[in-house]
Amino acid sequence: MKTLIIYNHPYEGSYNHAILTSVIKGIKKAQGQYEVIDLDKENFNPVMTSADLLGFVKHEAVDPLAKRYAEKIYEADHLVFIFPIWWELMPAMTKGFIDKVIYPGLTYDYGENGISMVSLLPNLKSTTVITTMNTPKVMYHFIYGNA
Repeated sequence: MKTLIIYNHPYEGSYNHAILTSVIKGIKKAQGQYEVIDLDKENFNPVMTSADLLGFVKHEAVDPLAKRYAEKIYEADHLVFIFPIWWELMPAMTKGFIDKVIYPGLTYDYGENGISMVSLLPNLKSTTVITTMNTPKVMYHFIYGNA
């Protein structure tokens, strides 16, 4: 199995980094293949520019990193996202990754009805999302319920 890990946290002493280390250790123990996209280390620009938006409409990614990331997703059997929740949201780099890489024509297309989405990722079998936050559980559930 080829696992692609999309990781987003700037601090190597973080709990998220410990999770990343643990995930890699587990993959190695299972003798699996893996690759890590470290959005912070690669200085990924999460901003959706007007050129990126036009590319989205034309189903043609513009950002060279986004194109490379889409190719890596295409080859993967399993995706793992690891990121913190800051101010009740994913970090900008994670959101920008989704905006600029999960693109129609690259990773998915629209069904015949124009509404449903059809995967263009023939190898992808599963996705795991691991997040952390420091909001107390009672407060999170008070605000968001079971979201």
